Amino acid sequence: MTDSLRKKYILSGLTLIIFFLLLMIGFSRLLKESLVEQWNRSRMEHLAQKTIQELDKQDWDISKEDMDAIAFEGNAYITVVDENMKILVATRNWEASREYLSPMTYETIQRDQETLEKTGSSFSSNFDENNKASFVQINKVPNRGYVIIRKSVTGLNSSMRVMEICSVIAACITLLCGIPVIIYLSGRMVKPIREINKVTERIAGLDFEEMVPVTSRDELGRLAESVNTMSDKLKDAMEGLQKDVELRNELVRNMAHELKTPVTVVMGYAENMPYIAQKHPEKLEKYCAVIADECERMDSIIQQMLQASLYEYGESSMNREVFSSQKLFQGIRRFLNSDYPDWEGSWEEKDEICGEIWGDYEMLRRGIYNFVKNAVRYGKKNGRICIRAWEEENRFHFSVFNEGEPIPEEEQEKIWNVFYKVNTARTRERGSFGIGLSIAKQAARSHGGDVDVKNVPGGVEFGLYIKKEGL
Repeated sequence: MTDSLRKKYILSGLTLIIFFLLLMIGFSRLLKESLVEQWNRSRMEHLAQKTIQELDKQDWDISKEDMDAIAFEGNAYITVVDENMKILVATRNWEASREYLSPMTYETIQRDQETLEKTGSSFSSNFDENNKASFVQINKVPNRGYVIIRKSVTGLNSSMRVMEICSVIAACITLLCGIPVIIYLSGRMVKPIREINKVTERIAGLDFEEMVPVTSRDELGRLAESVNTMSDKLKDAMEGLQKDVELRNELVRNMAHELKTPVTVVMGYAENMPYIAQKHPEKLEKYCAVIADECERMDSIIQQMLQASLYEYGESSMNREVFSSQKLFQGIRRFLNSDYPDWEGSWEEKDEICGEIWGDYEMLRRGIYNFVKNAVRYGKKNGRICIRAWEEENRFHFSVFNEGEPIPEEEQEKIWNVFYKVNTARTRERGSFGIGLSIAKQAARSHGGDVDVKNVPGGVEFGLYIKKEGL
């Protein structure tokens, strides 16, 4: 578990705490002087303004006691002088006993005179080798004089060291309290990832039964939902693939079975032809006719198989055009009369489509006509066939009814498979290969529709619908 994500979370959390502790100590050492200077400058500027306000109230005739109170509040020393540098009031006794400012303070005022003229105030700071800080704030009051505020900060290093020690103690407490919290939170964060990993490993082994529990609506929760969705879709895809493989295997077996009979007949007649040509030449024409019929049968099987394959895999390009349902009915009748000239059944048409159809005319004609051929072959001999077309919502519907025996319910889903036949005993003599209904189904799906079949009173009704496309 060297690469455990939970360990990485814990180590990352501890590293961040230590990093921020060191960063805080480093910044405090690096910036302590500027921070102390900025803080005291702000406080001393405020104290100077307050002093000037009190002076103005008392017309610059303030007592030492009042000045001491102001200075005590700001923890500083205040000296007020007039424009001639004569001391008016001072909080330090030794300075108050003097008449004029010390030369050093006078030099400071003269040095900052340009700044005082422009801004009305100046600030200076000094840090000695013992890190003792002294600050001087000078404010000029026009036509009155100057307010000088001094402040010293001793033991700055020791104060900062105390702060650092406090920071270390706070960090240690944070570490002690944070480790259990980090361990708990990392466990909560890693648990759904472990669940996802376990499920994905099972998916990799083609086991789609287990699902990831979804316990939140965050990114991990959405990831768990995505894994579950992927598992469901993969399961459906695998089941569909397995079913498709089974159908393919059955298709190969059925195709081999369908081709075996004509091939056997052709081989048998071909082997006997030399003997017949010598001994019974009058039968030679019959043999050739039988071979030609069986070859035609094999060619028909192969052509229909190719057509069904093109429809199923979408390799057949659709030639869309605008046509009427009446044209479709006429084409179906024409093919019926051509293929079954001896059929004497009853033909009915119910055309309830008012507009025109946008689609592949030949593909739809072939699909619906396969219903009609199916009705002629398996329906009641010379019985009634009714073809109907109507509109419903956003679809065009077509149905073919024929009188005859009902189709067992357990067979109704299977009849759309290639080479599947409900009654295999009579299909050969009727020229059926079990491909026509599959072609009809693919024709419907190529137009965004589907097919169905149902037993109705007196017979069977095959249905096909397509999506109504805009013209």
